[in-house]
This record gives sequence, C-alpha cells and structure tokens, in this order.
Amino acid sequence: MGKHAIIVIKNDNNEYLQYLDNRWNSLLFPNCKLNEDFKSDDILEYISNKLGISKEKIECEYVGEKIHTKFSESAQRNKEYHHYFYNVKIKELPDKMKDKKFCLDEETYTWYSYSELENDTRIQQVNSDIVSFIKEFNM
Repeated sequence: MGKHAIIVIKNDNNEYLQYLDNRWNSLLFPNCKLNEDFKSDDILEYISNKLGISKEKIECEYVGEKIHTKFSESAQRNKEYHHYFYNVKIKELPDKMKDKKFCLDEETYTWYSYSELENDTRIQQVNSDIVSFIKEFNM
C-alpha cells in the first residue's frame, strides 16, 4: 500500500495550490511518498525544498487520513493508498507564488478555487476522491 502525504496549501483568495503532474496529466495537490517512520518534520522539509521557502515560514498541521482504492495512472491498475492530509500555512507567500499560475524549478503551479477543482473534468477523473476528502476534512 502506498503511503502519501497530501499537502493542502491555500492562498489569501481561498484557492488551493495545484501542480501539473505529467504522469497523471492533471493538476494535483502537492504530495510526497512517505516511508514507514516518517515524521511531520519530513513534510516541512519536503515543502521547504519543493517551494524554496524556509521551514520557519511554514506551519504544518496533520488533519486526518484515509485508506482507499483508486486507479493508478502510472501503474494502470487499481491500487490501495493510505493518504495523510496536512493543512499547510505559508506565513508569508513569496512574490513568485502570488500569480494565478507560476513555475518553480520547471514545475508549473496553479491556484484553483474549490469550485474550479470540482468543475475540472480531468481533476475529477483522476483525483475526485482527494478533492472530496478535502471537503470532508473542511480544509
């Protein structure tokens, strides 16, 4: 079973950070694979490295977890996932991340409202479960 942290970051406009994942050909919430002995500090380290923000400017709160089965685009089969959800607050959003769409280290990011997540056909095809969990957890 794959363990992953789903990292939920919102801006001042109540929009969620998404990145373009080429394997899934969709916008997804930032996420990372977790090993058996992961700690919350591992999540902070990942976010800091990925977004180029010092750990001191990041607050990370564990919200909940879900175990479920979904189709894996990369494996082309159903797989069981264990998702851990983290609400992340960036105390001071860098200027480079304030645009609706921006690039960091050759990765494309976009801020999406919850309504946009619900109405995007591709996101709903591959990630509707995660979007609904975000709503369920009131994130």
